[in-house]
Amino acid sequence: MLRKKLKIGVIGIGYLGKFHLEKFINNKKSEVIWVVDKLIDNIDIYIPKKTSKIKDFKKIINDIDAVSIVTPTNTHYNIAKFFLENKKHVLIEKPMTKNINEAKKLIDIAKKNKVILQVGHLERFNPVMKKLTSEIKSPLFIEVHRLAKFNPRSTDVNVIFDLMIHDIDIIMSLVKKKIKKITAFGKKIITKTTDIANVRIDFEGGIIANLTASRISQKNERKIRIFEKEKYYSVDFMISSIKKYSKNKNTRNKLFNLNEYSYKKSDALKDEINNFILSCLKQAKPLVDGTQGMEAVKIASIISKQL
Repeated sequence: MLRKKLKIGVIGIGYLGKFHLEKFINNKKSEVIWVVDKLIDNIDIYIPKKTSKIKDFKKIINDIDAVSIVTPTNTHYNIAKFFLENKKHVLIEKPMTKNINEAKKLIDIAKKNKVILQVGHLERFNPVMKKLTSEIKSPLFIEVHRLAKFNPRSTDVNVIFDLMIHDIDIIMSLVKKKIKKITAFGKKIITKTTDIANVRIDFEGGIIANLTASRISQKNERKIRIFEKEKYYSVDFMISSIKKYSKNKNTRNKLFNLNEYSYKKSDALKDEINNFILSCLKQAKPLVDGTQGMEAVKIASIISKQL
């Protein structure tokens, strides 16, 4: 029999943390017990009457079942380690950690203590992903563009760990082959870390993925094109749409037939948090577990060393 509600602590009430808090408050299967932030006295937020505010995350340990960690990347490891060692479930925002060694240690602790470790790769909850994972069987070439207007909020990491890591995770979920080679180029334009980058990933079997990410664009764009034999998919993550072009056997008319799929705009963060809550209550594997989060960190680290 499932417990009625999961007792939650939300750690980090910055821009994204406020959204995490909102989704947990509005989920009928969770109850937010604590809100934690070092600057909590200066943060104006709505919290339910039963929810308390505090600066020190260690003091909430006896009151909660799980935490959502929405803090700067360089703090992820120490906070997550503390809760996992105390047998609490953890949802941790992407990137999971700043390096693969930290990620591996968290996975080992979670496994030892039989608790859930989920990583917040939000794009996996975009409704187009379900269609892609069911349709894509033998990709040959993948092209990705993820462009964003400049926002100083995430400049504690480079554009690979900030933006491209979403697409690394997506590609690794679609391509079931080992990586042979990674070639990366990038430049610092505004910040002290790489702001724009292009990466080529060569997989076994001749599969190629080409990824471009920029956080200094004049527009926001999240698009991916996936080519298979005699067909390709053009996917727009911003509007949750897919255009599927299939080779026309009668080429006298036109080369490709077009099928379009549009999906109702969903609340990906709401779905991600609901997946976390249910995974904790049922002791079930989440959609994006620690191992997948670690794989994205591993590849992002290899790329970053080339920049």
